[in-house]
Amino acid sequence: MVWVGAGYVFSSTFSYRIPGFSSSYAAAAPVPSPSTVKLSLVATAIRKSGDAKVGEKLFENIKTAQVAIEIPERIAVFKGFMKRLKQKRLGKGFESTFGIREFVLYSGPLTIFIHLPNRIREVEESLKAVRYFGTSDSVCTNIECGYREPLWEKIPTPYSARDKKEGVIFLLTDFTENVTFDAVNPYSKASLRGEHIIKRPYVFPLKVVEKKKNYTIYELKPFSTI
Repeated sequence: MVWVGAGYVFSSTFSYRIPGFSSSYAAAAPVPSPSTVKLSLVATAIRKSGDAKVGEKLFENIKTAQVAIEIPERIAVFKGFMKRLKQKRLGKGFESTFGIREFVLYSGPLTIFIHLPNRIREVEESLKAVRYFGTSDSVCTNIECGYREPLWEKIPTPYSARDKKEGVIFLLTDFTENVTFDAVNPYSKASLRGEHIIKRPYVFPLKVVEKKKNYTIYELKPFSTI
């Protein structure tokens, strides 16, 4: 088994809506969920090759793979008041509404790791070519890619009541073994169902250093020092 990791810098902000929150008030998690990382890699593989079969093969290789994310020293989350278009109830056209969405700013690179049974060239190539995670305006650039063990003291981990780790908890999603490529393929008539997704609370090695009405600033507090 090997860990392949890639570092990313974001051109402006990152945003990934926490599962269960409505689009009218989209609270953001500090990092993309494992399922979002995997979907980004699959979409990138299809975009690069122009062949959905390439994306399907990649998805089968990574759909249940462990994902780990090293977070930077500081993370700022702020609320944005936005004008948005909402589809009308009868499905004919759109109407203008307002909503609140949270956005994330990083003090440094975000490094994303995937645990693989062996070195898979297509995964490495997709990691290098990813253009965004989360919303399509969460534009990022890959700055490094290689094989190494993650720094576990900087990695959010699934929460357990028996675990002594302290930090800030956020809900993220991942895929189950039951998920198929058709369920995530936007050109398929199939769709994701409850049996395909698992929601897990993750504890982040973060502490709040400043909190106001419209923003929160977190600072990395590695698990080894808690």
